[in-house]
Amino acid sequence: MAEKKSTTGSAGRFGARYGRVARRRVSEIESDTNANHACPECGAEKVSRKGTGIWQCGKCDYKFAGGAYRPETPGGESVQRSIRTALSEEENEA
Repeated sequence: MAEKKSTTGSAGRFGARYGRVARRRVSEIESDTNANHACPECGAEKVSRKGTGIWQCGKCDYKFAGGAYRPETPGGESVQRSIRTALSEEENEA
């Protein structure tokens, strides 16, 4: 009886080269890059990567800078949170 083979994903093009961990990382990064992302301007799930760190919405043509492989990085999200907190504290003082 034949064994069931698993699909290799996008990193299958590397074959047995580069090691399991490196191939898995490449596969995760590429699947995250090609996933649907929400536009920060209109909210549509039509954002696509145009270049390294450049993202554009297919619906409203809003172009913005983001991470190399994701439109919003964890570091960028924490910075936005800090800015929002600082602005709300500033409004409360006034």
